[in-house]
Amino acid sequence: MQQETNVQRGRIGNLRRLSGMISAFLAIAVPSLLQLPGAFSASTLASPPQLPPDSGQGPSTSNTPSATVQAGQPLQGGIQKVQLTLEKLRDVGLDLKHVMTASKHLYDEVTIQPVTLITEPEVVGRGIVINIPIGTQPAGPPQPPRKDRVDLSMNEMTPVINMFKKNADDFVSGHKQLDLAPDIQTKLEPMIKDWIAQINDLSSQLNNLQPLTAGPTYDNTSIATVCTNIQKDVEQLDETRRKIYKVIRKEGDSQAAAGTVR
Repeated sequence: MQQETNVQRGRIGNLRRLSGMISAFLAIAVPSLLQLPGAFSASTLASPPQLPPDSGQGPSTSNTPSATVQAGQPLQGGIQKVQLTLEKLRDVGLDLKHVMTASKHLYDEVTIQPVTLITEPEVVGRGIVINIPIGTQPAGPPQPPRKDRVDLSMNEMTPVINMFKKNADDFVSGHKQLDLAPDIQTKLEPMIKDWIAQINDLSSQLNNLQPLTAGPTYDNTSIATVCTNIQKDVEQLDETRRKIYKVIRKEGDSQAAAGTVR
């Protein structure tokens, strides 16, 4: 009995010594661990774990939009195919006529000046002489243009020319393409190049005209010169339009004849 008691006392003593060693170890090790980078703290244990970013090696289940969409970058769309029909070419002809009429009205407004009649005496009977008008001649400098008339002509031609310019730029940049057969596209290619060059010149003339017509004073001679250049550009454009019209109409006639034969 005395021997068992001694054994139990020895075990209790060993446990106390082991507990003391563990306490001493923790007192030394825990402060050292807290000084290490990335050591755990109450805040890190309370926060949810952060998932690593998707490496692209497998499908992602996240519904978060990509960085490109978040940045607001536009998505690239397809090329717009444009059908070149006879009806559209007729509409272009009407637009060109509109520009021509407006430029002529503006030209007339800045070239109006007082005139006198030139007459010539003519004997029409015994002792009867009358003066027959045979012409006119300027009697003074051109009259100042009327602002409302100038603005009206500019408001008529500017939107049409800008529309032509935008369409030409869309074709040059590749955003628009004509939906034509390859052989027809080859025939029209030099005409389309001429059309784009003529549109660019027409737009340049409009840019020259806008500051001249801003008012309140006007340079009549310069405005008249630019209007004359615009009319020349419109005539060239209408000539190019007629050439394209003939090619498209001939192609339509050929297709109609082929359909009749079938």
